[in-house]
Amino acid sequence: MDEVTGDGHAELLDDGSIDITFYHNGDEAILKAKRDTSSTAC
Repeated sequence: MDEVTGDGHAELLDDGSIDITFYHNGDEAILKAKRDTSSTAC
């Protein structure tokens, strides 16, 4: 794994999902995540 530096932010959206944005040397990466709901108990 290579060490990296940069900047970013995360935003919790009204629907419970999260958007995470990373910036480094003019590049941008966006991660979007939403919790998977299940009708069965764990």
